[in-house]
Amino acid sequence: MKRLSVNSLAQRVPAHHRGTAALLLVILACLGIQISTAVAAPLLDRISPLSLAGLRSFCAAIVLLILVRPRVSKLKKSDWPQVILYGVVVTFLNIGYFSAIKYIPLGIAVTIEFLGAFGVSLLGVQRARDGLISLGALAGVILIAGPSFESTQIVGYLWAAMSALCMAGYTLLSARMGHGSPAVEGLKGLAISICISALLLSPLSVPVMGEIGWDGWLRVALAGSMGIALAYSSDAVAARLTSAAVIGVLLSLDPVVGALIGTVVMGQVLPLPAYLGILLIAASGALLVWKTNRSAIAISAHHPNTAILDAIVEAKTGQLPIIRPEDR
Repeated sequence: MKRLSVNSLAQRVPAHHRGTAALLLVILACLGIQISTAVAAPLLDRISPLSLAGLRSFCAAIVLLILVRPRVSKLKKSDWPQVILYGVVVTFLNIGYFSAIKYIPLGIAVTIEFLGAFGVSLLGVQRARDGLISLGALAGVILIAGPSFESTQIVGYLWAAMSALCMAGYTLLSARMGHGSPAVEGLKGLAISICISALLLSPLSVPVMGEIGWDGWLRVALAGSMGIALAYSSDAVAARLTSAAVIGVLLSLDPVVGALIGTVVMGQVLPLPAYLGILLIAASGALLVWKTNRSAIAISAHHPNTAILDAIVEAKTGQLPIIRPEDR
């Protein structure tokens, strides 16, 4: 079996089909994460969110090790800080995410998590009027929390807020992941970080491995393979097929997909204002990312060091191409 390579997969797509392929891959990633979450969610009645996050990472690590086959022995001393820190952030991101969906609907949890990447986007705002887009996201939060908030759900909102903070850190760290030595390029760094995450959660996941049954293992295997391995790989390939600005906008589909999957698959029907709030946050995020990318392109023509701006749309993949003037 050949080692999975992001570049080799992207090169197989004809130039005139790359835009469509990128769109389909991002949608596939969104669906993979949300559907696999819906499939794994019933296990929260039997095991803790932390144990479920650990089992998910364990299955994802196995898949990535088989497909990517990273060579840990080849890592340089300078590579270890980024893969360890990335693994730690991913661990807490998953803990917050699964802890949140135990108490609040999937669509709301995903939307609040998305606010972390949205907040990082504000770092790239160059004009005050572009910053006003954040008011749209604030209005969306009010629409979501107002009619749907219950005091019994406050724990879920706090966990979702934690996942949002981790998503912000994850977005910034993605600017560095994959840009070290050849041992971490492509998906290799991601694979090693997911292994680290699985090890960190092993004290909570190993004790419950015999308690979930074969049906539970099918659920966590699907969550790990679709929700992490397939989703992250799809995003990474999509990032090689089109511009960073386009990918950033497409990633704003996450809250909408989360709300749809929560409603259709999990039966979590939200009040109408909550759906409007989710759409408003997704649209605000797409617009803000597009505008900050356009600003980044203009700035990079005169200032090559735009690491923070590059990080704005590198949420999830860590593999987006460096923004160049010709991307316009």
